Amino acid sequence: MRKKVVIGVAAALAGVLLLGIAGRNRHRDDPPGLRSGVTDDPAVAAVLARSCQDCHSDGTRRPWYGYVPPASWLLDHDISGARSHMDFSRWGTYSLDDKQQILTEIGAVVRNHQMPPGRYLFMHPDARLSDSQASLLYTWAKRERRKVRAQAKAAQQ
Repeated sequence: MRKKVVIGVAAALAGVLLLGIAGRNRHRDDPPGLRSGVTDDPAVAAVLARSCQDCHSDGTRRPWYGYVPPASWLLDHDISGARSHMDFSRWGTYSLDDKQQILTEIGAVVRNHQMPPGRYLFMHPDARLSDSQASLLYTWAKRERRKVRAQAKAAQQ
């Protein structure tokens, strides 16, 4: 009887693992979002790639546990939520108004150290933004927002 229970549990676990792995969208290894008009500043691109792209682009780098349910489900949920707010891989598809709003939000969350979130930093401490990196992203977002605002005004004329 014990052998049947162990085999049953093992089969159920294998099914859950396969379901979790097979059901997930695969990421692209070379995220286009960080090279498609988001920024041409290499310092900003490096910070975005290290601290933001895992959740806010198609360039997600999953740790080993990111393929094992239920951790994979939590990761998928968090990534979907993050991308619904802002996705660098879709940057070129956003309207000028959307870009202005997103850049405003980026500036606010990095200035107030609300991003990356604490639970992400717990497992990825290298993604933590130093004060100088937060300042760099804030200044970049402010500068880019001005450019986008000027483009929007020019488009209205």
